[in-house]
Amino acid sequence: MQRKITGATAHINLDYARMHEAGIHALRYGFGFPFEEDGKSPSQRFLKAKERAMELREAGFDLLGSTFGPGSYRYDPKVKATRWVSSIPEWIGGYDSDSFYEAVEAAGEFLGRECKDLCEYWQVANEPDIDIFKGDMTDSQSVRFLIALARGLKKGNPNAKPGINLGFMTPYSEWLLKQLYRIPDSPFDYVGIDGYMGSWQKGGPQDWLWYIDKAYDISGKPVIINEWGYSTLQKGPNPDPEGKRRYNQSVCKNKEWGFVWREQHSPEEQADYIRECMRIFAEHPAVIGEFFFRWSDTETCWQCGDPLCPAECAWGIVDVNGNPKPGYYALKESYEKYFK
Repeated sequence: MQRKITGATAHINLDYARMHEAGIHALRYGFGFPFEEDGKSPSQRFLKAKERAMELREAGFDLLGSTFGPGSYRYDPKVKATRWVSSIPEWIGGYDSDSFYEAVEAAGEFLGRECKDLCEYWQVANEPDIDIFKGDMTDSQSVRFLIALARGLKKGNPNAKPGINLGFMTPYSEWLLKQLYRIPDSPFDYVGIDGYMGSWQKGGPQDWLWYIDKAYDISGKPVIINEWGYSTLQKGPNPDPEGKRRYNQSVCKNKEWGFVWREQHSPEEQADYIRECMRIFAEHPAVIGEFFFRWSDTETCWQCGDPLCPAECAWGIVDVNGNPKPGYYALKESYEKYFK
């Protein structure tokens, strides 16, 4: 069955020809908060992001637009520590003010209007069901924030198709989906789900089946797999063996995966994982697309800042120099088998 979207998350080492050969014809692309301090003028960061988006479209890629979220707990090189880094400027106010959500909706409207020829589908924030990206927003504030952004996108472009992407399916995730999708005039048109069974969660490719079914049953919307993948690095060097620094989770702290799919995280196991998942996504009637995470390895971990950290450094199907891993050929083979 032909799918609408086959894509990946890609920021570095982009090789357009090789990406298209592997079946990567869409990219998840972030625009960030778009305004200068006056709340109206486009920021230089947004203008550069839009220019880059136009280049990617000209190179033959569809784009899943990604809006800003509240922020994230991440490594900040300025203080050399993991801390909360906001994605929203302070001048728009706090979470408890009406003006904050009015500014968020206005920003969404601007993104929808300015990017209407670049993006049809939009990911609203990122994994708002987990604390790393939710921060200290209350549950009700998070719901209000997400709805305001999605409604803004559709004001700017009535043809825009917003959705959120879950970090995983938990009782809180189920509650959040109901608050967003089971309301009158819900602005959400698809449900995005992320999953790393065998890495961040126990299990393996077969666990996608119940996850997809659950998301579809609750939301009633088609499903896009916004993130999926399998790290190729089981263990890395630990510069902080006593764990004195702050970490988001145990993988950054211990520099080793607690969950594996079969034997251990390796390039060969990633390739097998890709083949299994691509078959599942191709055969499931609710799935309209997938975005593999990620195209390229990274030199350092965005969560803790360390090199060779299993948490974030080795998800790619090409290494840091752009050389293909076995997973590249597995993705290419699967695309040609199921989607081409």
